[in-house]
Amino acid sequence: MENMISQVEREKDTFEVKIDFKNLIVRKNEIISALGYADGTIPAHFEEMIDNILPRLPEYCEIQAGYRLLDVTKPEDRNDGLFVGNKFFKLQKIVTSQLKKSEKAALFACTIGRGMETWAKNLSNEGDGALSYLVDTVASVTEEQAVDVLHDHIEKQMKIQGLKTTNRYSPGYCDWSVSEQHLLFSFFPVNFCGITLTESALMVPIKSVSGIIGVGTSVKRVDYTCDTCGMKDCTYRAIRVAKAERANDKP
Repeated sequence: MENMISQVEREKDTFEVKIDFKNLIVRKNEIISALGYADGTIPAHFEEMIDNILPRLPEYCEIQAGYRLLDVTKPEDRNDGLFVGNKFFKLQKIVTSQLKKSEKAALFACTIGRGMETWAKNLSNEGDGALSYLVDTVASVTEEQAVDVLHDHIEKQMKIQGLKTTNRYSPGYCDWSVSEQHLLFSFFPVNFCGITLTESALMVPIKSVSGIIGVGTSVKRVDYTCDTCGMKDCTYRAIRVAKAERANDKP
């Protein structure tokens, strides 16, 4: 596949990443899993609806992505967070334990825009709740795929500098308070990647993801330690399941 990913430094250590939709591989089995069906057990009419949605994704998705690279410092007197740049992130135990060997952090944001959520909302208003739900689910899977591509890009950029990356973590997961979304976005230019925050720290467009990736010489990107967290309906547990399926399946 032709390399269609590039980045531009907009401000010091702040990069805008251009991701072509052709870089995404949105797998139907991941959508089926996200809907709660075991692969192959989904009703035929739902599968047909998914088959009709997938070709329209490029029409409705506008991918914007970027990240900022900052120094990381671990305070000696506490283990519930890290200093990123000049601000303390109270990441809590799970995330801190995974990032504590980091020398830097990549704070990232990625969105597929408003198109899919508008499509889903219009379908719901027209009384087609089933199709609306399927469009929304496909959008969520597509967004995570876009973030996977961004994560891989950051990993490759760090490798050029002789550095490694960790897993990614987002406010609202692994006991990290969603309210720290405001702190994270304070490091970005206004309207970074076309994303804004509500007062309650929700991102607009809805199909957006932000978070942190640890960077350093002694860090590792490993399977998510989901057994240490009791959170249900977790994006990262879904990522782990989806990647296990990818290893045993073809696009």
